[in-house]
This record gives sequence, structure tokens and C-alpha cells, in this order.
Amino acid sequence: MRELLAIAHQRGVFVEWSRNMGEHLRGVYEHDARTITLNSLMSMVQQRYTLAHELGHAWHEHMFTGDPHADIEAERLADEHAAGLLITPTEYAEAEQLRGPHPGAIGDELGVHANVVATFQRVLRRTAPSAYMHPWGHAPWAALNDRSA
Repeated sequence: MRELLAIAHQRGVFVEWSRNMGEHLRGVYEHDARTITLNSLMSMVQQRYTLAHELGHAWHEHMFTGDPHADIEAERLADEHAAGLLITPTEYAEAEQLRGPHPGAIGDELGVHANVVATFQRVLRRTAPSAYMHPWGHAPWAALNDRSA
């Protein structure tokens, strides 16, 4: 979780927790405020995934419309971004070698849900191996850190 909070900080995204999000809403990214709100009633595994997912929305500068699943493409992009934040190619390769290719077995090894592994596998199938080291390309927020250093 600390790594994800550090990434949020680097990207200029504020993270807060709320107990008033209900049972079904896990997290929200508000682009204008550059703020992610997480449901504090979730388990740490759920919070970690939700933070990574919401960081995907922030990365792609998605605007919250009030319906958290209205834009299927935005959700796919956020899921893929989350998988890339939660699993590195090296970790994935080691887990697959140890446990085989099944997403559930790899997920157990890596401490993530099988759906995260399946998303990571989907991205790997369509991405050139040379791109694995930097799967999200140039970070637009990196220039901000360069100027402040």
C-alpha cells in the first residue's frame, strides 16, 4: 500500500478514506480535485486494488460522472493500469514458473485477486516484450517532479 500511496503523491493525487460510501462503492477519483476517496470499510487487499484502479483513472484523466461503471473503456483502462501497478513482469514470471499459468494460483502467490492476474495476462498477450519495463509510456506527471527537484 505504501508504494501506491507514494505513486499517488508523485502524481499529485491526494488520497483520503471515508466510512460513508455505502456497501457497494469502493472508491472514486475526482479529477478536478485530484483526489481519490477509498471506502475504509474494505479489507486491505480491496483497498490496495481500488487505489491502484483509481490511480488508473487519474493517469488517464477520467472524469467521474456519478455512475462508477458507465464508461466500460475507462474501467478497462483503469483495470489494466492497476494490474501493471500491482504486478511487475519479473514478479509475474517468477510466480508463473513456481505455480503454473493459472490466474488463481499466480494471484495467491502475488497476493492479488485472480482477476488482476487475468488482466495482467491480457495486457502481456498484446504488448511487445520490449515494452514490459515501462508499460505505461512516458509519465505526464514526471515533468512536475523534475522541475521541483
